Amino acid sequence: MADVLFWSDLRQRLDGVLVEQQTMSISDYVQISTVVNTYLKAAEVETAVEEVRQWVTAYVNRQLAVIARRLQKLERGPSLIDAYVAQWQYFAQASQALSGSLGQAVGFGMREAMAQAWYTTVFRRVAADMAAAMVALVDDARKDGGVDDPQLLSKLSYVLAELRPAYAPELPGGEPLGAYFVWYLEPYVWAAVRHVESRTGHLRTPGSTREYIRLVTRLIDDEERRAEAYLRPESVESLRCVLAQRFVAGSLAAIHAEAALMLAADSEDLRSAFCLLRRVPADRKAMQPLRDAFRAHVAQHTLAAMPSLAELNPSEASVSSLAFARNAVDWLIKELNRLRAMTARCFDDDRGFNQSLVAGLREALNSKEFLSKDHPQLKAPRLLAGYFGLLLQTDSALALELAAAHPTGFENAVESRARDALQLCELVDSKDKLMYHYRSLLARRLVTDSSSNVDLERTVVAMLTPLTGIDNTNRINDMLTDMNVSHTLFADYRPSMSSGSLNVSVKVLKQILWCGNLSSELSRALILPRQVSAACDEFVGVYNSRYSSASRNGRKLQWLWAYSKATIQLYFPHSVGRVAQTGYTLVVNAYQLAILALFTDSSCLGSAAQQLTPTEISLHIKLRLDAVKSELAVLARAGILVSNKSSDAVMMNSSFNSRRLRIDISGIKRMRQETEDETKKIDSYVDSERYLQIQSAVMKEMKRCLSIHHTRLLNLVTTRYESKFLVERPVFKRVIGVLLDDKYIRQKEGDFNIYEYIA
Repeated sequence: MADVLFWSDLRQRLDGVLVEQQTMSISDYVQISTVVNTYLKAAEVETAVEEVRQWVTAYVNRQLAVIARRLQKLERGPSLIDAYVAQWQYFAQASQALSGSLGQAVGFGMREAMAQAWYTTVFRRVAADMAAAMVALVDDARKDGGVDDPQLLSKLSYVLAELRPAYAPELPGGEPLGAYFVWYLEPYVWAAVRHVESRTGHLRTPGSTREYIRLVTRLIDDEERRAEAYLRPESVESLRCVLAQRFVAGSLAAIHAEAALMLAADSEDLRSAFCLLRRVPADRKAMQPLRDAFRAHVAQHTLAAMPSLAELNPSEASVSSLAFARNAVDWLIKELNRLRAMTARCFDDDRGFNQSLVAGLREALNSKEFLSKDHPQLKAPRLLAGYFGLLLQTDSALALELAAAHPTGFENAVESRARDALQLCELVDSKDKLMYHYRSLLARRLVTDSSSNVDLERTVVAMLTPLTGIDNTNRINDMLTDMNVSHTLFADYRPSMSSGSLNVSVKVLKQILWCGNLSSELSRALILPRQVSAACDEFVGVYNSRYSSASRNGRKLQWLWAYSKATIQLYFPHSVGRVAQTGYTLVVNAYQLAILALFTDSSCLGSAAQQLTPTEISLHIKLRLDAVKSELAVLARAGILVSNKSSDAVMMNSSFNSRRLRIDISGIKRMRQETEDETKKIDSYVDSERYLQIQSAVMKEMKRCLSIHHTRLLNLVTTRYESKFLVERPVFKRVIGVLLDDKYIRQKEGDFNIYEYIA
């Protein structure tokens, strides 16, 4: 009788939990535990515990079957999902409470057993209907823009995830999301695939790739935004991977080909193609072909779109003049900024595309085709050195414009432009040539007094040092220091000189620092007017008196007449008006001064000459005939000298007349720039220096390693000089060949790719 009462009482109490779904308090569950414990103590039978467990399990299965039948009667739709979620949430709470109240009496594990019973009895009967209802709701959302209750699907996803594989053995053992994975995520993903396929299937044909990229990008973005609302956060990536594999990885070749065509247009479609390719897993390297195409596009576009010299500066398109450097470098900087903006806009500033941009521009700047349509000698190192020269040259158009635009911040403006140019300098392989051209132009600026500011020169050199190495900039700093020393030296000498009416300024420079940076002298024995020659001799005497033979340490002064100039007052007999009294102020170089003196200074030839031939002038002033003819041409173009129609002799133009009172025909401005021959000499000199440096590096590595493979030796030498120049394979092979011939190294027997050092 007691057993019957116990089972009846237990059924009544459990009915309140599972059938009537009453709100149970903690004391109600404690009473259930008390009833069961009291029965088990009174029974004193070992099988009683198992009997109670089986009875409770059977009771739960019967009640769950009732719930399942009730759910099966509902139509597929929101009502089914809502009812299932509500039933599961209540059952999960009840099973947790019953497991706690019965666990001590009948053993723990009741909660897992009840969850497995729910999965077997309830879930499996309605899972397919719920999955179909979920898919239908999401399909409606794709058409109408959303569901009536967005939280409904989110709740379903969370309650399904609570059914773990431990309760459902047929679920994937490694899947932590339980029933959610099979009955929610998979149907959702394949519904999304069907939707995208139905919209884009007709576009998988040649000629429709661009439209396919646009539509697929938009549809996948929509699916991802929808998934964030309807899927669990940790499973959204699964949807991304499936869509990327199905609609991007399967069309990579077509997308790559179309994206390469889009590079020239720089359109929004290019960003769409990038976003699609970014969805493919990194191990597929789907992005690399587009990066390679971008690098090739940058190189080809830069070479093709680079304006010619005449287009850059129509007023002065001479290759021998670096006036075009401003517009050329400004165009390159503008192009670099445009490409960087394109990379940020279309490729989200992706590191790989930034590297492709740098590689493409580097390829263009160091290409043999760079500006080759204008002149083969004009390359990026000379161009950039010329740009720095224009920035730092007092009377260049660029410096004058910056000074006018920034009257109080000229130095900051120059530094800003220099930093822009440094971006291009980083891409130049031949940094040694760049610095040699820079030194050459700096020497001309300093010697001709056309440098804006020595402190500004030092600032730019400091900016170049991290890029080109301290070895390349130390000599420049020494040149700047030497110029300061020269100014101080002449300031000390000036009070000791008595040059009469002449105002003399002299620079004394160390030949070891400046040699090679200034053009060679045409004549060191130039015969100047007596007054000028006396002033020069006086300076030499003062200098030698200050530095005795012992203290000079072999010092010897040599005049650089090519960089010397004079300002003279010249009167013409037939001048009228004010110039008849004041004359013309002429700025001439030393060679022109010596020539004009033959016609105006009676002390040169005993009397002023009426006319002289170029050969006679060459003999009188000790200057090469070709140089004499060159200067006579300048004087003739200025109208100061005229030719004798009956012979090749020249004479003063007594009828000279000009609106300008001050005329500069010295050509010193031309001396601030490199001639074509000088550029060739610099390139030849740098190439020979490179050869010696490579040879020295090879011998150092051979002495260190004694035996080394050809490829490893090349890599070591290349790494050593990568900050200065690019070691070219033909030059490296020539070095190896000479060392083999001279028996400094030898090839290993049996393997000619290994070299051995001969001690």
